[in-house]
Amino acid sequence: MRRGWRSAGMACGAGLLILCCPGVLSAAPCDQFNPTGPARSAQITLNSSDFIDERRDEMRSFIATGSLGKAEISVVSSTPGGIVRGVSATPELSRFSPLYGEQLKGVAITVSLKSSAGPATVVLQLRQVCAEHFRNTVLYY
Repeated sequence: MRRGWRSAGMACGAGLLILCCPGVLSAAPCDQFNPTGPARSAQITLNSSDFIDERRDEMRSFIATGSLGKAEISVVSSTPGGIVRGVSATPELSRFSPLYGEQLKGVAITVSLKSSAGPATVVLQLRQVCAEHFRNTVLYY
């Protein structure tokens, strides 16, 4: 019988601690505007479906990350080799999503190619401060 009371007392004490100190279970929020804050990274692959027009000299995509923190991008590989002229990654709010009209925090990616390319694939390493996830979207810029 005493074991039951002891367990109930410990459960009530733990419940009160959680209710009174919600910071015990939650981590401190990440400051996305601090360029030295914690960052996450992922590899993003752009292919022929990411060309923006018939000239086929520029690829674009929007990656939803849940952050507007500083973004860095680099080319890991490209097929055909050496076709990438330049890349950029700009943190911004998306245009309205086609599903529910909300704006998403993320990174707009642009890849410029040296010449008109047929089938092309570019693998990029994207790193962003306070990124929660990396989701390729149907939003193109």
